[in-house]
Amino acid sequence: MHKMKYIQVFLVLALLVAGCKSTQTTGQKNSGDKGKQRMVTSVDLETESMMIEAKMNQELDQTEKAVKGYKTILTRNPNFGAALYELASMYEKVGMVDSALYYSQRAEATDKANQWYKLQLATLYHAKGDYKNEIKTWEALIKLDPDKLDYYYELSNTYLADGNIEGAIEPLNRVEKKIGVTEPISLQKQKLWSALGKNDKAAQEIEKLAEALPQEKKYSELMAEMYMKQKNYAKAKKYYDQIAAADPTDEYIHISLANYYHQVGDGESTYNELKKGLRSSVLTCTDKVQILSSIYTAQEFYSSEPGYAFSLLEEVMKDCYDTMTFAPLYGEVLMNRQRYREAANQFGGYLKLDSSRYEIWEAYLICMSVCDAAEDSLLDAARTVQKLFPFQSLPYFMEGQIYVIKKEYAKAEKPLVQCVKLGFNNGYIEADTYALLAEVYYRQERQEEAWQCFEKSLKASPDNIPTLNNYAYYLSENSTKLDKAEQMSKKTIVAEPENPTYLDTYAWILYKMGRAKEALPYMEKAIKNDQEDSATLKEHLEVIQKAAR
Repeated sequence: MHKMKYIQVFLVLALLVAGCKSTQTTGQKNSGDKGKQRMVTSVDLETESMMIEAKMNQELDQTEKAVKGYKTILTRNPNFGAALYELASMYEKVGMVDSALYYSQRAEATDKANQWYKLQLATLYHAKGDYKNEIKTWEALIKLDPDKLDYYYELSNTYLADGNIEGAIEPLNRVEKKIGVTEPISLQKQKLWSALGKNDKAAQEIEKLAEALPQEKKYSELMAEMYMKQKNYAKAKKYYDQIAAADPTDEYIHISLANYYHQVGDGESTYNELKKGLRSSVLTCTDKVQILSSIYTAQEFYSSEPGYAFSLLEEVMKDCYDTMTFAPLYGEVLMNRQRYREAANQFGGYLKLDSSRYEIWEAYLICMSVCDAAEDSLLDAARTVQKLFPFQSLPYFMEGQIYVIKKEYAKAEKPLVQCVKLGFNNGYIEADTYALLAEVYYRQERQEEAWQCFEKSLKASPDNIPTLNNYAYYLSENSTKLDKAEQMSKKTIVAEPENPTYLDTYAWILYKMGRAKEALPYMEKAIKNDQEDSATLKEHLEVIQKAAR
């Protein structure tokens, strides 16, 4: 055996045997022996020699010899604690926990002040799942050495193993009284209170940390976040101020304060704090857009009063190195603010990089249509989308609409019919599609098909004023269903009494019904309100005037 091994063996034995001196004799000390040191006998020396030999055999893995040696010592002195302790260790090592526990209990009984014996006993109680006795053992160890903090932690862990969470908290409270508030203990208690569902007590543990360690921003951040969720804004503000005091250069505190001010309805302060926070070079474009999106609602981006949200978004987008990543968001905001040409530019730029998203194509087509983009450009875009997404209705609708505008009715029919075949998502563009088809059929002198489409259009949107006007006028042109035409036209002039086109239609229907005198005032009003100097309106006026004489 290595020399150092021998030294270690002797040291261990010295510790263990020292505790056995008072119990090595077969008799008990009487009251008169108290305070006196017993003389070491030859028997003691012989026993210690046997212990050394047994321990050496144990170290050399000569298990049988070691066990035999320890048991021989116990035949001489059944209360020799060191031998009992070592036997318990050997049995524990080979998994014979019951035997180990038997010898460990005997060892501990020989010297109630020996912490080594109690530590071994606690370990064996744990292995057996006997947590009640393990708890008692840790309490006894704490009584022996109240300043040994590890004992409190082990006691807490044992309560946890026994399923007693509140019991596990109590030893940690004792440690806290000794050394004050610390991160490890407060965080462990916070977890335990949370496990019990006592969130208020869990929060108190974090609050203690925030108060004890104001320089540690993370705890103030946790408390501020918690109080924000509880809508306790006054307390949240206290911790935000604490963070700002701890680190005035923290760019994120401005974002947090902006969120706070937004929640309490202070729009100007929200804007000012965000403006400070968004200046940070630490934040990427993605961060900045996400921050704005998390604080402001979509409606706030669209609103023009007072325009804080949109102003900040514009500023961010202007400085971003990769605006196309955020083009869909920015385009949507521009679109809802009716800045269709700018929105179309955002969507169009994005689609050059990624053409796989139909919803972006749809927004692009709508914006192009509303901002009066060149018909050929819109037509090319509609056909491109048809190839990419052949089962979407809107691109076919757009193509048909362009051909109607160009008065190429025969070309308009096919895409509009295809639109009908594909169907309409919750009625979207249904009324407009049938209205365009009605126009296409009427212009090709297919009146019955036109009437059917007008009926379908009005079924989808009964109060669509332009459709009511067109249907009524075409009926009057064909001198058919004039009563129906009058009813529909009457709705249009009630809705828009100054509209010259609707006044002309109503007057013309009355004329067709033989009520020229009644029609004349409406026709004269139509001429008066006409800003385009329409030849058709002038012609109608002459015809009605002659008939009214």
